[in-house]
Amino acid sequence: MKLKSLLGASLLLISSQSAQAIERMYGVIGAGYSDLEYRQAQDESFSYKLVLGHQFHRQWYVEAGYYQFADIDAESDGSGFSLQSDALYLGVLGKASHPVGELFYRLGVASVSVQSAELSTGGDCAVGTAVATAGNQTVCGYDESVAAGLIGLGFDYYVATKTFIRLEAEYLRGKDGFDTSFISLGVRYNFN
Repeated sequence: MKLKSLLGASLLLISSQSAQAIERMYGVIGAGYSDLEYRQAQDESFSYKLVLGHQFHRQWYVEAGYYQFADIDAESDGSGFSLQSDALYLGVLGKASHPVGELFYRLGVASVSVQSAELSTGGDCAVGTAVATAGNQTVCGYDESVAAGLIGLGFDYYVATKTFIRLEAEYLRGKDGFDTSFISLGVRYNFN
């Protein structure tokens, strides 16, 4: 009898913790502008992010997310240059509440993937190493992962009970000269 009571109490505790965890979760979809620099590659383009967050304290959040920083296809712009960059990140947010929203700052780490290719006619590669050659043209490129640190500042403006408009600015810096700034506008939705 005690075992059944103990098992029932444990299940009740676990289910209440799961429900409370879901109540404190939120998602963010944002889009904006990024300015990416890595080695000789530079790009200013439309970017977006997807985030899942959890409030673990009244003033602290933890977030995990995905960034798309650059997606330039060599054939679409006619320059013979392509650049793709995206990242997965984990961050901690501290917040200060206000009657119209929440001001927050973010500290985090990211694993950034950068792929670049460029068509060279001289045979020498200014970017990466030779991937393929045809006649006097050489395709030069690289596919690398970079660890980066992240800082950010933003504001979640209350729109409805569970919905916020998020405006934020972020900066990522990593090894081998990886450097990007990201300004975005998005929507935060609380799941509770």
